[in-house]
Amino acid sequence: MTEPAAGIAIVGVGGVARYAHLPAYRTLGLPVTVLCDLDQRLAREVAAEFGVPGVVRDVAELAGRDDVLVVDIATPPASHLDLMRAVADAGKPMLVQKPLCTTEGELREIARLRADGARARLNLTGRHVAAWRKVGELLEGGAIGRPYLCTIRNRDWWDREPGRWDHTIDTYIVHEMAIHHLDLCSSWFGPAVRMSARAGSHPGQLIEQANWLAGTVEYGSGVTVQLLEDWTMPEFGLATGHPFEEVVISGSAGVISATSERVTVAGLGDNTLRVWHRPRPGQTLPGEQLTSSWFPDSFGLAMSDYLDDLAADRHADRDWDHLVRLTEDTLALSESVRSDHWVSR
Repeated sequence: MTEPAAGIAIVGVGGVARYAHLPAYRTLGLPVTVLCDLDQRLAREVAAEFGVPGVVRDVAELAGRDDVLVVDIATPPASHLDLMRAVADAGKPMLVQKPLCTTEGELREIARLRADGARARLNLTGRHVAAWRKVGELLEGGAIGRPYLCTIRNRDWWDREPGRWDHTIDTYIVHEMAIHHLDLCSSWFGPAVRMSARAGSHPGQLIEQANWLAGTVEYGSGVTVQLLEDWTMPEFGLATGHPFEEVVISGSAGVISATSERVTVAGLGDNTLRVWHRPRPGQTLPGEQLTSSWFPDSFGLAMSDYLDDLAADRHADRDWDHLVRLTEDTLALSESVRSDHWVSR
């Protein structure tokens, strides 16, 4: 009997793994060999739904299996340190769902795994969205000259029922949503140098933790980013929420306006628009098109990219540098909310 090829093991199947990771991996033909969850009934149910052959409860058992090539950690952040230690002890590389962690102490402990030779990447899927990659290409190619101002508007109604991990993080909106935009902006504009933000919650929502944020982040390249993360918008007709948030980048020679499904570029004074769309199912559009969405496409592309890099044994140091830097950025933004001061990076 032929042994199955080594593949992906997923830890935590009750949330994003079920509606994003697993559908995307199936579409791309990426093999998932084992699921791990404390809720074994749920794990077996999801395994049957997606045709996954193995189900385990203990992460140490999962990480040590011969049919596991990489471990995909898709659990809440409070569990990450212990899970990463167990996976590192088994010598398996790991892709860790954001946020990595929510305290400086946890980050210090996770960073120690690097010196022991652990291989880890933080799973920020936005960089694999075709629209956001197109924005990066346009900026790098000088399509709007020197960028100086970026505004990101993200409005939706995003409440959370009691008992979820979301209720344990005071600056919830920073770690759950703003982290995506900090990551995209660092890929477009380079390292952040200082930031300031205010945040709060909606009295009509169950979640009492910060669920809106208005912030300003300054970058060493000279770009200022204004973030509006508002998950208290009750009217669907006015929402511009994730994954369809609106990005506008103003430059010396033009402007880029984008969502995850459409990118538009206008040159200074030329009255000409260049547009890239992601077609709807069955739709045919002229010209270059955007080929991947945020949900679920980017989740599969993120894992596929990681598998390629693991096979070629590249970018291990880059992955750790990114993991630490982005987590430090989110902690700095959280500090600015709590301290009422600008925080330098």
